Amino acid sequence: MRQVGAWVLIWFACLLVSLWSLPAIPLSAVFGSGQRGWRLAVSFDQLGNVAAGGDEDEVFSSRCWRMRHKAMYGYLVRLIDWLFFVLDGQKNHCLNAWIEEQKKCQVWHAKTANNTNTSRKISAKK
Repeated sequence: MRQVGAWVLIWFACLLVSLWSLPAIPLSAVFGSGQRGWRLAVSFDQLGNVAAGGDEDEVFSSRCWRMRHKAMYGYLVRLIDWLFFVLDGQKNHCLNAWIEEQKKCQVWHAKTANNTNTSRKISAKK
């Protein structure tokens, strides 16, 4: 019973965060640079991917491209690519999302190493 109560609290906390975060997306576009809104939108995209059984660090478009050999995902690639072309003029959205996912994974390790080296250099200067 205690575990059920904990999940209810987690669900309620997630609900509150989403109610606070969703309005922040357009507000960021109107009153800020839009970067926070973009990061929030990507977070919701990743959340939807997890809800559909995917990885928590992958956007749905990337997952669709990666699994395009399966009929349903192949259909979704065509649909998503068409929507992004019509709405924003983007070509090959799913492929590009997959490429960006690959870059992020490769850059992450180098970025961590650079941050460590930078911290050591800053400490040495003091």
